[in-house]
Amino acid sequence: MEEQETLNQQQEDRKNVRQIKAFLKKWGWLIAIGLAVIAFLFLFGPILSYKTRVYQGETKIDTFYDVNLISYFTSGFALNWTMYVTLGFLLLGIGSAVVSKWKKQFGVLSTLFFLLTLCFLMLAKAFFEAEENGVENLHGVSIAWGDALAIAFMTLASGVSLSQSYEEGEFTVRDIAEDGILIAMAFGLNFLKIPVGSTGGSINFQMLPLMLIALRRGPFHGFICGGLVYGLLTCLTDGYGFACFPFDYLIGFGSAGIVGFFCPFIFGKEQTNYNVKGLLFLALAGVLSTLVRYIGSNVSSIVVYGLDLKGALAYNAFYIPLSGLISFGAIMALYGPLATVNRLFPAKRNQIKK
Repeated sequence: MEEQETLNQQQEDRKNVRQIKAFLKKWGWLIAIGLAVIAFLFLFGPILSYKTRVYQGETKIDTFYDVNLISYFTSGFALNWTMYVTLGFLLLGIGSAVVSKWKKQFGVLSTLFFLLTLCFLMLAKAFFEAEENGVENLHGVSIAWGDALAIAFMTLASGVSLSQSYEEGEFTVRDIAEDGILIAMAFGLNFLKIPVGSTGGSINFQMLPLMLIALRRGPFHGFICGGLVYGLLTCLTDGYGFACFPFDYLIGFGSAGIVGFFCPFIFGKEQTNYNVKGLLFLALAGVLSTLVRYIGSNVSSIVVYGLDLKGALAYNAFYIPLSGLISFGAIMALYGPLATVNRLFPAKRNQIKK
């Protein structure tokens, strides 16, 4: 009797899981958009709080201010253009979420745009500067409740949007085996590194196998295998702490998934050799992937390690672009053989058709 009750409960649980999956598959794109819109609305509340300090003789006068979306644009702040970039990523994420209703793979792209929006919202404090003829003697800038809630809802939107890309049967035994081999190669290459200075940066080939996963099996595999699986594995073994995972690892290595969107333009149907068009799109994919990783690492340097904006940009400006250049240089050199492998051993790609 007890075994029958347990079996019935398991069947009920599986039924509930299937219902949740079906609901997200049908309405996940709309939920992601709704969460992103709520995040946008919170930006009309206080984004940043700061105080100015002036002296009148020996008297110290502190004045407290709140910054919201409107005042960010209208109060003469030196880096107010960053809010345009933030809203641009948000709109691109919403647009990609709309397209994911028909093309599930765009859920990955929407997730990446939402994560980049989240990064810029977390960097709002670092971006906040006053003009010389505006606010003087700036002190004590902190993120306010509007920005914090926007970050929370952007995180939820990213997760829901990613769920749109998953299809039943996405990971077969062959997929898991090939992905596992390439992840293991990336993990091994992570130990073959050239240190840059004494601050922890290094140059290596770890992105090469992760980009190969995206080239073989599309953006969803590239993001999951790069950002979640490999990112978590290396985060646990690198020793820098789990606080670095969202930016240095999830976004940093998940950026390999971007390459998967360019597969239809990189490889032709019967292609077996090098192709100028394919090389150009491969280079473009490399630039975008490296740029996303660079943004994620800058957020980590500021939020986790406490560097200022200029220091973070300078620290990451050498080893990340150079690592990307080396990895994509190797892929471009192997482009012809890869085209042959794809023709002889075609992979089912979760990607966009031309």
